[in-house]
Amino acid sequence: MKPAHKSLLDAVQDALVAGDASLTLARIELLAKRLERDRITPEARAEFEAALLHLRRLAEDSARGTQRAIDQIKDILATARTLQTYDSTGRRRQTATAADLPQRF
Repeated sequence: MKPAHKSLLDAVQDALVAGDASLTLARIELLAKRLERDRITPEARAEFEAALLHLRRLAEDSARGTQRAIDQIKDILATARTLQTYDSTGRRRQTATAADLPQRF
């Protein structure tokens, strides 16, 4: 694998780990254009496949972690909306929570 290709793969991984989806996509497109232009050798192909599989697993793990975080936030907001408090006279009051539910974009 050429050093330029390795640095592009590393840049994709850095953007993926940083959680910057738009930068990740931009770097993937840049890598794809570079590979189209340079034509990888059969020897380097296996190395690229392993690197791309690693990136795919990182992306999938990131997506699962993000989904778990979203689910936890939804649970916290649902719980917060059901909290009841009592005033000094012993009357029960429900506290409204103004937080919006998280949205996936």
